[in-house]
Amino acid sequence: MTAQPSGPSMGNPSTDRQTLDEPAAVRFTGTGEPLALRWRGSIWQVIGEPVQWSSSSNWWEPDSTARGGHGSVITTRSWRFQAQTGPASPVLEFDISADPRWQGWRLHRVAGATGL
Repeated sequence: MTAQPSGPSMGNPSTDRQTLDEPAAVRFTGTGEPLALRWRGSIWQVIGEPVQWSSSSNWWEPDSTARGGHGSVITTRSWRFQAQTGPASPVLEFDISADPRWQGWRLHRVAGATGL
């Protein structure tokens, strides 16, 4: 069984993309790269070279003290990789990220060929 993205296409008409925000069950290699993703009942095995990046932003937490609160810098780690469920399955591209404000990884985007 293969998972099928649903929802409106965005951007390039030759590509079907779905923007998500759901928990991601990801398995990593010993060096910290994504190895596989469980998504909608299927195991998607990473193929090719995953791309990693990070971004930082200020995060402010209001407080009732005289100083008015405190802030910190939050760094979000992200990966983009292609994966498939088997040699004959379609190849999809996944974007995942981890942010210290939540627990675990989140799946944010899935892209694949039209007609999946």
